[in-house]
Amino acid sequence: MVTMEKETLFERIGGEEGIVRLVTAFYERVISDELLAPFFKHVPMEHLQAMQKEFFSEALGGPLYYTGRSMRQVHAGRGIEREHLKRFVKHLLDTLEAEREDLDISEQDVKDIYSRIAVEADRITDDVAESG
Repeated sequence: MVTMEKETLFERIGGEEGIVRLVTAFYERVISDELLAPFFKHVPMEHLQAMQKEFFSEALGGPLYYTGRSMRQVHAGRGIEREHLKRFVKHLLDTLEAEREDLDISEQDVKDIYSRIAVEADRITDDVAESG
């Protein structure tokens, strides 16, 4: 007996449109944060959001794959400390909670999305711990 595969998080969040909505709302929070804003002062936001769209798509089982540099390369030497990463990840969780109803995702979906994305933040945190 063949079973149908469960819908991916990418599909449940609304596909590419849901990812764009999530990334846009997320970065509005991040660049409004006075602690984090300086990291994005000279970053071309259109490019960053395009990379994040790929990153979130891949992490959530979507058809787009991340084509950017490694997390280590992107964040090396930028002065990122654990407190910055904690704030960044908290904005992700806050965004997921705030957008949950509009994206029509469950509380479990929020937890699953958060855990998949937070894994990458943990990698950056490990890099920060190794270098500082």
